[in-house]
Amino acid sequence: MLRRIQRFSLALGLFCGLGAGAHTIDMNVPLPEGQFMPGLESLEVEELAEGLYAFRWEAYRSIFMVTDEGVIVTDPQSPVAAEKYLAEIRKITDKPIKYVVHSHSHWDHVAGGQIFKDEGATFIAQENCVTNLEMSPNPDVVRPDITFEETYSVELGGVSLDLYYFGPSHDTCLIVMIPRPHKMLFSVDIVTPPTGKYVPFDPQVADFHFYNAVNYLKGMEQLAKDEGLTTLVGAHLVPVFDGRGAFTAQPATGPIDAIRERREFWEHAISAVKEAMDNGANPIAIHQGMDFTPFEQYRGYNEEDFKILAQRIANFHSIGR
Repeated sequence: MLRRIQRFSLALGLFCGLGAGAHTIDMNVPLPEGQFMPGLESLEVEELAEGLYAFRWEAYRSIFMVTDEGVIVTDPQSPVAAEKYLAEIRKITDKPIKYVVHSHSHWDHVAGGQIFKDEGATFIAQENCVTNLEMSPNPDVVRPDITFEETYSVELGGVSLDLYYFGPSHDTCLIVMIPRPHKMLFSVDIVTPPTGKYVPFDPQVADFHFYNAVNYLKGMEQLAKDEGLTTLVGAHLVPVFDGRGAFTAQPATGPIDAIRERREFWEHAISAVKEAMDNGANPIAIHQGMDFTPFEQYRGYNEEDFKILAQRIANFHSIGR
């Protein structure tokens, strides 16, 4: 059976950008059932370390931990993804699903959890997620049973998934996670390896809190340094075009230094907008007062998209945020 994948401006700028000026892929080309993009399967499970796995459905990735006492799951993604997620876990273990951790409150990562709730799982999230979900309810999103302010440790079967919150960033309740005993950090949306040197694929960066983004990433850097972490796990697919009409997928993991690179990107972008405004640029037409050439070095750069991003930063800065 063939299917057509939904059109959504791939243009090799998809999921963090694949490089400016590359060829556009015709998204109306029929693909075999089970393929998400030409050459890439919709579903992938990677064993990252003993008892630690990454589950990917199309563009989204979550991690889960398997122990003798049960399973810790993160981000169910969607009702469709969660059904496949549980099926893949059952290929590895028949142990109960004990916990589900929401990385933040955005529906595209945390919908679909009811199938795990039906298994008896306890749901955990940073406390601000409750307010967000009350303001924007979704029947497919399971509300957390346990909330925390800054840190929390989910312990099961001799391992733990440790959760850390550094303030508003992407969403107001986004956390990062350490799947102990492994020297890894799981990051959702705020930075996606293998590198932090990219322009957001969506220049509008919905629900992104620029005023604390740099401090959030500094918090991640310090955590990684204090804990001796060497590897960053990302929550999105980063595809690589092979030049012959198909894609391969970057691994789920990359160097921890991607956090520093991402912090430097936001410092660069925010300071450039502030400098232009300090020099008299009109915040509602910031692109007329900025030189965008220094940003051409970043993967996925597109001048028109970057103008939109600069405008978003200027809007926040003009109101003191």
